[in-house]
Amino acid sequence: MTYDDYVSDRERRIAKWLAIGMHLAILMLFVFGVAWQKRHTEPAAIVDLWSSMAPPREAPPPTPRPVPKVEPKPQPRPEPAPPPRPEVKPTPKPDIALKERLEKERKVKEQQELERKKELEQQRKDEEKKKLQQAEARKKDEEKRKLERERVAKEAEAKHATQEQADIKAKLQKEQASAQRALFDKYVTAIQNHVKRQIVEPPNLQGNPQVEFNVVLIPGGEVLTARMTRSSGVPAYDAAVERAILKASPLPLPPDPALFQQFRELNLRIRPRE
Repeated sequence: MTYDDYVSDRERRIAKWLAIGMHLAILMLFVFGVAWQKRHTEPAAIVDLWSSMAPPREAPPPTPRPVPKVEPKPQPRPEPAPPPRPEVKPTPKPDIALKERLEKERKVKEQQELERKKELEQQRKDEEKKKLQQAEARKKDEEKRKLERERVAKEAEAKHATQEQADIKAKLQKEQASAQRALFDKYVTAIQNHVKRQIVEPPNLQGNPQVEFNVVLIPGGEVLTARMTRSSGVPAYDAAVERAILKASPLPLPPDPALFQQFRELNLRIRPRE
């Protein structure tokens, strides 16, 4: 509602109540005027009625009958003039400064509401972003744990495979070493027997004395040197064995040249009764 509408409505209400007041005043004047006229006319009628009912007496000398004074009929009071309509002074309109202040307050409220909505929207976005980041972090963590489990499983499998290969290799090496040792022992025994066949034992040799020689060979089995490392206690027997080693050259060796390195330097133990 504007200010002009408010003033017009107020004037209509004042005019309405003034009209009602004027009608009530006229009605009261009419009622009181009729009542006042009736009260002053009734005694004359009562006197006339009582005189007619009284017994006849000697008529006194006629007294002149007073003529009732007829008061003039009250004239209705003139309708009072309606009070002058109060002059409604228009309320001065808000000045420019007030309008600007109200407008500024409205804009401030709008700005605050807008900022509040933005803040709520930003909070919602932050919560959604946080939830998304947490979900991605859980997913990455799960993938990391999965990769770690796979890595550990692969490492365990590789370790197991490596261990199996190492065991197989060790077994093969052991078997090869055992085979090589057996082959080595076989050819050493063959060399010892070959040397024994060349020994000329001294007479009256007693017991089963053992003499040890360090024999250096060259490819093909030729004896390069024969040096005694431990005597049997019988010099004649020690000399006979040395001569037999040199005489038995070349000594029997494996046909594979790769195995010669094992026979390049031999420690021969010779006993006559083996």
